[in-house]
Amino acid sequence: MPAEPLYEGPAHEATFIVPSAGAVRFGFSDPRASGYVRSYDGVLARVWPGARLVLPAGQHVLVMYDPKLVTRVSITFEPHL
Repeated sequence: MPAEPLYEGPAHEATFIVPSAGAVRFGFSDPRASGYVRSYDGVLARVWPGARLVLPAGQHVLVMYDPKLVTRVSITFEPHL
């Protein structure tokens, strides 16, 4: 299955829903960007440009370490085969 876009827009506080367990890739417009994903169950995972995380299904929020850094993010879903 091809990658499916989940979100594209401002990075800080970006909320996205993962439809089923699978890999999620993060592409930032600024290579200095980094942050963490907060899952509905309280789990935190660090992200950076090009990061690929395996996340459970459900709602997640991307929080940037530097919220003053104006950057955009493209979040895509790569379902398990």
